[in-house]
Amino acid sequence: MRVSALDERGRPVDWWFMYKVPMLGAGANTDSASGYEYVYYDSALDKKQEKIGPSPFTIDSGDGALNHTLDSVFEKPPRTTGYVLYNDEAPDAAKIRDDGNLGHTKGVIAFDTKSKTAYWLLHSWPKFAEPSAKTDPTPKYGQTYLCLSLHLDSARQLAKQMAVHQEPQTFSSRTVDLPDEDPLRLLTGKLDAKSPADSDVLELETAARMPFKVIAKNKLWNRDFWNELVGPTLKEDLDVETWIRGPIPPIADVDGIHKTFDIKYVNLGSMGLHWAWPETHDHAKWAVTLKNDWVCVGDINRMISQRKRGGGTIAFQNATLWRALSQAGLLLAPPGKSRTEAHAVLKATHEDHHAQMHAALVKRSVTSPRARNKR
Repeated sequence: MRVSALDERGRPVDWWFMYKVPMLGAGANTDSASGYEYVYYDSALDKKQEKIGPSPFTIDSGDGALNHTLDSVFEKPPRTTGYVLYNDEAPDAAKIRDDGNLGHTKGVIAFDTKSKTAYWLLHSWPKFAEPSAKTDPTPKYGQTYLCLSLHLDSARQLAKQMAVHQEPQTFSSRTVDLPDEDPLRLLTGKLDAKSPADSDVLELETAARMPFKVIAKNKLWNRDFWNELVGPTLKEDLDVETWIRGPIPPIADVDGIHKTFDIKYVNLGSMGLHWAWPETHDHAKWAVTLKNDWVCVGDINRMISQRKRGGGTIAFQNATLWRALSQAGLLLAPPGKSRTEAHAVLKATHEDHHAQMHAALVKRSVTSPRARNKR
């Protein structure tokens, strides 16, 4: 069996990206949403130079790319098809106690030993994905998903890196005919959460040869993932959308040249959609660079407490997706304020939360995204 990312109609594609909208009540600045709607983009659409846009499906409908891709390996797989499922918040059906010493990581690696094909689905959804589940996890928050089609050897390289750096909590697996020393099988066993402090950048290609980087760190590295590793690795300024609770890390990157800024509001108006929400409604973990079309989709947040968790991100270059996300994430300065002043206000108001910040963000959300690109 050929294992691959599958698109909205169940056809093989090299990669796809999804952004799930959080549950929203209708208001002046947004339409309502059930929390299972999503926007979608993939490699086939990219070849046709089409734009990212809303899916005609919802995740809980049993249709669409996410369901097709998972069902292809969950439902009556051949004896040579297997998978490794990991999540720092395991599904209830797994009946395990979450281990906070392991990584803040969520994903699926599926593979077939006969066709030597695989895919990697990296996502941000807690308690997902359980093969026997009849319902989906909470729709409350925004979530991101990136699925890459791979060769089996690339999946093995990924598993080898993950065991030492991301340190995932595996809650279910099907290892079929893998030899005992295979990195994919080893990933399902007990991991050493006391590996020496380290970070790593693994350079791979998808099945259709799109290059990407897997940037990762383990818990003992104990530094800020985004502005001390991702920004300096890409040699770029970053805008990062993650779940932020507690103190905010410094803006300046460790290289002394680049900076990392936190996105405080997501607005899909640039995609023709009337959906908008503050970062308090978002559990996604994504970033875009200021230049050079880098998109990062990961599973670890930008907050000081997560310096003590393993995790990572996928970084790749795509102009269309980069442009769409750059316009959707808002951190513009209000009229009459510099960007530095705006970030000082955001930092000062973040701890005592959200009334003042929301008012400023709603006002800012109507500012033209074009102005943001001048920074």
